[in-house]
Amino acid sequence: MNGTESFRSYFILLLFCLIIFINHGSGDRKKIILNSLFTHSSYPSINFALQQIDSLQMDIILELNTTEEIIPCDVGTSVKILFNIINKKNWFNVLISDACQNVLSYIAEAATYFHIPVFSFTESDLSLSSIERYPLFYHVVPSDRAHNLVRKQLLQYYNWTRFGLIYQHGSKYTLVS
Repeated sequence: MNGTESFRSYFILLLFCLIIFINHGSGDRKKIILNSLFTHSSYPSINFALQQIDSLQMDIILELNTTEEIIPCDVGTSVKILFNIINKKNWFNVLISDACQNVLSYIAEAATYFHIPVFSFTESDLSLSSIERYPLFYHVVPSDRAHNLVRKQLLQYYNWTRFGLIYQHGSKYTLVS
């Protein structure tokens, strides 16, 4: 796990806590349960992020409801865990995941029907950028659409007529290095 993934995990949890704190600020400590579908390799980063957030002395107790035995790209297991999360009686349902693209597309689509926001800090696939199909799916990394705009600007800036592009298929941030 590299530093960028640790930072992304920390950033998404910190940002989420700050939003909750601003919207629900009062004198009492609030307990927030975040549901998650993480691959086993993400746990060091997630635990680091939780320790950093706990050290901020906010009026929030952040509990991450996790399932470590998930298979990273297994759609059946992931959707089963999603429905288990939906059946729990949490007053605040949010799902954070680093699963691969084919799993996230099913999870994001199912979560839409139950009005559960899904945050991903690993997936930038253009197919998940459809707001009509995935209205509650949020990327923390730029999508491929944002990268295409930069490529176009580079072509125009340097007045290039041809270029080569090496592209990696699959989940960019979850592949084994």
